[in-house]
Amino acid sequence: MPLVEYPNIHMCIMKFSNVEFAVNSSSNSPTFKTHDIIDGEIVFTPHQETDIEDISITFQGMTRIEAANMSTHLPLPFNRLQKPFLSMELPMYDYLRGTKTLKPDKRYRIPFKFVVPNELPIHACHHQCANHQIQQEHLLLPASLSYRATKSHEIHDMSPEMAEVIYSINFVLWQRDGKAGRSKKIQECTHPVQILPTRDENPPIFVPRKNKFYKLLAEKSLSTGILRNARGKLTACSAQPPAIQLQILQPTNTDASTSLNITLQFDPSHLGQLPPSLLAVEFQLRAMTFFGLESWQDYPDLIDVSTWGPRREFWSDYVTLAPNKEIKLDWKSQEEVEHTIFTASIEASVSLPTYRRYPPTFHSCLVSRAYALKATLFYRVDGKSRGRSSISVSVPVEICAT
Repeated sequence: MPLVEYPNIHMCIMKFSNVEFAVNSSSNSPTFKTHDIIDGEIVFTPHQETDIEDISITFQGMTRIEAANMSTHLPLPFNRLQKPFLSMELPMYDYLRGTKTLKPDKRYRIPFKFVVPNELPIHACHHQCANHQIQQEHLLLPASLSYRATKSHEIHDMSPEMAEVIYSINFVLWQRDGKAGRSKKIQECTHPVQILPTRDENPPIFVPRKNKFYKLLAEKSLSTGILRNARGKLTACSAQPPAIQLQILQPTNTDASTSLNITLQFDPSHLGQLPPSLLAVEFQLRAMTFFGLESWQDYPDLIDVSTWGPRREFWSDYVTLAPNKEIKLDWKSQEEVEHTIFTASIEASVSLPTYRRYPPTFHSCLVSRAYALKATLFYRVDGKSRGRSSISVSVPVEICAT
């Protein structure tokens, strides 16, 4: 098969040999999901006689972590950790039958084929876990994080450079040490691939009322004038919405959306006080990455980050979302024993913009990715002629892939 039929080509030219990767894909930046076949070929031109036993071709997954040294106030270098969690090796004899030694300066086309697994081998998570559910989460395939296909025109996935989940096709040329087997790498070339594993929606998570990442209930006291005359209390509450479903073949399409319901209540401080008027609503998707040099035994503690220890960190970034239709607020009055309260609800549908990547929610041994959907309501208190105030709720939301 001509090499030009593979659009995704990567070349690695070293001192001794020429290695070219050609991944069979219709895109220059392909995305593979669970059970997909990653196939193509490697064109290898050895510059010296090479035994096929000295060649290994693998599909690998690796986590790379950098964390600040918090044990001292001195400006020390970052601590670094590289942990492989997946390695699938190509059986060379099956692909080069009848060939044991490769001759110098001759081009050899080595086909490869790997199937993206649904789970990791059991030994990939060998540390202590709080329960069986955590270990099952850690054994699910994590999504690519901080994926960099090219140095320009990247679509950022709102991840820190200090936490990476990397998948690649690896070609390694070994030097043997007598009967001891492979002893030293003399050449290594890699070709990155992006993995967005399928993930089913889980039941809503329990969110403690006091935590640093979500706010399902918010209250504001309303007042006007220089003397801050009390006008009443505004309450907003929400809950975890349906998961955002990504289509793997189009991971940034605008069809990926969810709907959020916000319930409002206004309790006036005196008779005749009307509820505030809604001026605008702003939505943000917050991407939260939890990572560290030590394995997580449980989900990250939402209440007390001091329990994480000095070798774990947190990073967040956000993207603004636009509602799919105009949002209106209609207050309804409700008579109580001695006064009237007002209630209303907002139903908003929001879609993901296409200028970001959205790795599905996952929790691995060293890295977790979770999301929050924040809604900020801007309002004006009745009786004010200008100015505006705001109230916000922030709820967990899953991103899943099908």
